[in-house]
Amino acid sequence: MEFCIKTHHLIKSYSLFRNFIAFIAIYRHSMGEIITTTTKPHLTQVDYIRAIASLSVVVFHLGGKVLPVLKYGWLGVQMFFLLSGFIICWAIPKNYTLRSSGIFILKRILRIEPPYIISICLVLLVNYISLNNYIVDWNNVMFHLAYLNSFTGKEYLNPVYWTLGIEFQFYLFIAFFYPIISHKYGPFVILSLCIISAFRIGPNLISFFPLFALGILFFQYKTKMLSMQVFICFCLLIAACGVITLGWLQTITASIALSILMLPLKANIIISFLSKISFSLYLTHDIVGSRTVVYLGTLWPKTILFKGVEFFVGFFVSILFSYFFYLLIEQPCLKASKRITYLKTL
Repeated sequence: MEFCIKTHHLIKSYSLFRNFIAFIAIYRHSMGEIITTTTKPHLTQVDYIRAIASLSVVVFHLGGKVLPVLKYGWLGVQMFFLLSGFIICWAIPKNYTLRSSGIFILKRILRIEPPYIISICLVLLVNYISLNNYIVDWNNVMFHLAYLNSFTGKEYLNPVYWTLGIEFQFYLFIAFFYPIISHKYGPFVILSLCIISAFRIGPNLISFFPLFALGILFFQYKTKMLSMQVFICFCLLIAACGVITLGWLQTITASIALSILMLPLKANIIISFLSKISFSLYLTHDIVGSRTVVYLGTLWPKTILFKGVEFFVGFFVSILFSYFFYLLIEQPCLKASKRITYLKTL
């Protein structure tokens, strides 16, 4: 009963949060304070990276971790980090200033936080149903809402949540430092942070910054802030920092993602679909798909054939569930985030 009441309060708080965001959007529109930013073209290459990265992580968590090649699926996270470095900067308007930082953070919170919170509720519900005498650590749940687990040492409820904490730190960094990194001296600032990352200061943004930095550099090259020669030079220097901080494997994976961004790829309906549901799939596959695999493993013979069937059933369930999660939860948040626009710069 206590679990149901507290979960209800959590969902109710989320509902109030959405109403508050809607009120802000309507108020700002009525005050005539918003501007219309130029819509940048959709990049097919981004779809490919999202699809590949999300499927890699899914395969890893559903059982690929014990199989050759597939056991490296965790490297999909590194591809996501590089992509964030590029796509977050790509989405920011040219006239962005520190005055717009609050709007930027608000848009990211509205885009990411509601699906994240609902996935937490889903984890708690599944644990409550499937585990005997399950007791919710509500303090730990509260730490999740602020992405503080990386600093408190408390275990995450879902093995992918730690990456969202790193991502949110990156959003805060971009919110306040984008005017600096988009300056002509920006590459030197980025390189300096990558050098600092070599000191490996805990599980935070700095530790993974070389991956984000490669994405930021590609954004600067794509928008003609950097020439090809300067872009290549800084990429090599930052890749060297990445090898020192994270190792060859993670740096090479990020480099592969960077290469995909530069390829002349054509749209593909399957890739587009997987890209669309990639965040929902990333959030829910371990909650739904992995639990399905574990449950079937208790019912069926422990042979390679049945393990293969368990894997594919878990994979199918993950895709199907994430599609409905996207339609019902993520897509409305995505639309709401787009309705929040930036203030005029005086």
